[in-house]
Amino acid sequence: MKERQKKVRSVSEALGTVLGTPEAALELAIARLWRHWPEILGPEIAAMIRPLGHRQSTMLLGATNSMVMQEFSFFAQDILEKANAFLGNAYFQKVQIELMAGRPALDQSLLPPIPSRPPAPRPEVLGNLLPCMDPSSPVTSCYRAYVKHFYPELVIPENE
Repeated sequence: MKERQKKVRSVSEALGTVLGTPEAALELAIARLWRHWPEILGPEIAAMIRPLGHRQSTMLLGATNSMVMQEFSFFAQDILEKANAFLGNAYFQKVQIELMAGRPALDQSLLPPIPSRPPAPRPEVLGNLLPCMDPSSPVTSCYRAYVKHFYPELVIPENE
């Protein structure tokens, strides 16, 4: 058994070690296949038959209903050829079509969308401290920019 090394490495070195293997390159290529699934099969077909993953060299696809599952079982060889042509090698040997049954498809993002950021609340009273501040201070210039952010129409003299 290889002894573990306790050496601090940079992130690029660690990622190079992990992602530099042929297995990782294949998994990245398969992930790219799932991402481009509608382009490979066409949007109409890709809406009915979705990628669920793979087990060794078997491609797992999900059908929207049992009729679609039966129909596309006859086109499994065509799907296999298109997928292998995209990958550039004959990795997949078999297609297995199952019902989706609520499982997430891999051709869409599994992360929730990023919520939009609410606008910053506009302060009621702002800018009344400028007469009390030293005009040459960096804090005053920052405060002046802060006031301008919320009240761009307000005319603020540079030196009061």
